[in-house]
Amino acid sequence: MLVPYSWLKEFVDFDLTSSELGHRLTMAGFELEAEELTATETVLDIGVTPNRPDCLSIRGMAREASAILKLPFKDLSVSVKGEAGQGPSITIEENTLCPRYAARTITGVRNGSSPKWLTDKLEACGVRPVSLIVDITNYVLMEMGQPLHAFDLDRLSGGRIVVKQAGDTKEFFALDGTKTVLEPDMLLIWDDEKPVALAGVMGGANSEVSDNTVNILLESAYFFPASIRKTSRLTGLASESSFRFARGTDIGALDLALDRAATLIVELAGGEVSTITDIYPLPVQTREIEVTFEKINSIIGVNIEQSFVENTLISLGLDTRRKIDTSRSLEDTLIIIPPSFRNDIQTDIDIVEEVARLYGYDNIPSTLPSVHMSPAPEHELYKQIKTMKNSMVMSGFYEAVNFSFMNPNMLDQLLLRKEDHRRSFISIKNPLRQEDSAMRTTLVPTLLQNLSLNLNRGEKMLRFFEVARTYTDTGDKLPVERTELTAILHKDKSAALWEARNVGYYDLKGVLENLLRVINLHGVEFVPSCDKTEPYLHPGKTAIIRVNDENIGTIGVLHPGVAVAFDLKGDITVAEIWDLNKLLEYTAAIPEYRTIPRFPYIERDIALVVSDSVTAADVKREVLTSGSDIIESVSLFDIYKGKPLPADKKSLAFAVRYRSTSDTLKDSDVEEVHGSIISRLQKNLGAELRS
Repeated sequence: MLVPYSWLKEFVDFDLTSSELGHRLTMAGFELEAEELTATETVLDIGVTPNRPDCLSIRGMAREASAILKLPFKDLSVSVKGEAGQGPSITIEENTLCPRYAARTITGVRNGSSPKWLTDKLEACGVRPVSLIVDITNYVLMEMGQPLHAFDLDRLSGGRIVVKQAGDTKEFFALDGTKTVLEPDMLLIWDDEKPVALAGVMGGANSEVSDNTVNILLESAYFFPASIRKTSRLTGLASESSFRFARGTDIGALDLALDRAATLIVELAGGEVSTITDIYPLPVQTREIEVTFEKINSIIGVNIEQSFVENTLISLGLDTRRKIDTSRSLEDTLIIIPPSFRNDIQTDIDIVEEVARLYGYDNIPSTLPSVHMSPAPEHELYKQIKTMKNSMVMSGFYEAVNFSFMNPNMLDQLLLRKEDHRRSFISIKNPLRQEDSAMRTTLVPTLLQNLSLNLNRGEKMLRFFEVARTYTDTGDKLPVERTELTAILHKDKSAALWEARNVGYYDLKGVLENLLRVINLHGVEFVPSCDKTEPYLHPGKTAIIRVNDENIGTIGVLHPGVAVAFDLKGDITVAEIWDLNKLLEYTAAIPEYRTIPRFPYIERDIALVVSDSVTAADVKREVLTSGSDIIESVSLFDIYKGKPLPADKKSLAFAVRYRSTSDTLKDSDVEEVHGSIISRLQKNLGAELRS
């Protein structure tokens, strides 16, 4: 809610600065969200909670400021003079949705531009001036919180108003030009023939006030909040009026707002105003709330003087009196009747809350020690593991959870050498069975068992991963514990309608690349390995996962002998990341921020003929380390091997993207760098340009 400082002072004469006033309002439950100094005004942006629609106006906020500051509240005094003619004819067919509707006609007005004082106040409240008549209705809306609407009386068929639902009417054209599809239970304002307004939301294009308008019908009504919320949501239309109607307006003051607007129109636009037509068939009944001083003090925890309680409630506009009891000289029970603008006050606890917030929450002492309990901060490793698990699951993998035990014989099935550290397992003294007699030193064999179990039950495309600890005996008192991630992918080789375009190795490699990217791990390389680093993987179909020249894991096709030992068939790829704790050393805790490029890129292709021993990673490394700052990326898009190339050669095609962060590149700039890259590749890798 935007509240101009000077407008607030018209209701309450205070000498606080805007910041001091904002602090006092904040401590009473109305947070000062911002303070703006315009050319002519200081404007406070005050947050109003949904249960306080009475404060969505200057008058309502001033009433609160008066109670908080304990200063007199100068309310509006409105009197319509010189009433001429009978008020308009009004019929309400839906009393539950519109329990009160009031209107006056004003004839002979001169619509035009608004005076500067009026437009300045509207603009300070964030409202765009339109025309004098419309601006006055918006002015009263901001001042009193009561939405008003002016119809062009000469465009109303029969010159009358009927409040009823849409029924069979299917569409409505709002004054902003929007065509709206209607629901049968939506409430509309009609004349004798057609709908002229979407009740509480927006007027119609067929009755809006224009510069040529001479006679108007001025509406002030109360609409059931739930009906307005539903209509606004379904139609997608929203306005300052619907915002307030949806939260509840003051049904008891809509006639005051109507008279205020009518007086201003006659004063600024001329014309003669009719008597008021006020249809209020079922007046809202007042409610009495009883509360004792003892209860107020016991809940707040402070012995507040009775005079302060009474004066506070009276200053808020609540009718307050003591309950008369002839048997006692002083009765400590209050009878309170909330005004029509405080529908949020329903029970005695609401009364206690009003007293507490105006007494000042900061003035209520703490009587019990304050104990703040919060969970321990989450360990970085566990946060990383959670992220990695989510990445694997989103890539279509199922998480396996196995016991931390293994059968030592499975190490033989993995073809591990005698000196392999994974053979240094910890034996369990009292195992329930031989299959669970040792602590796991690797996650691979149990995952292979999971795979075999599912394949034997007819499953085909299988993707499993596990994150768990391994335990290696080093001869010390405590074993070495490492948290590892192992993944297994099985692709079925049986006949299918669609042929798989690549083997499982590339699928799993892509999954790992995405996983490492998600945890902000950069500079990862997959280096082909022809030795027997991992005996359970196929020689020549294995790669080392490397970061900063340090090995962190492996990926490769399962060795045929191991597949037979575990009764497995098909395309099986296994990947391991050995130590997730170690990854923390290479992971960027805070992602690197880069601005969106401002200048266009230029892309050049390079098709090279290289030796079989040269990898795509070798080429990319040479390009990216060439020393130029305009190289943005290098992407491999084609590999070819075969005639007419020699048997020991292959063709690699790359797209090199160039971009400058400070200027638009010219072709000459790129050609110079591109030529030096080709020369570097020819010199360092023995590459030849493919013709």
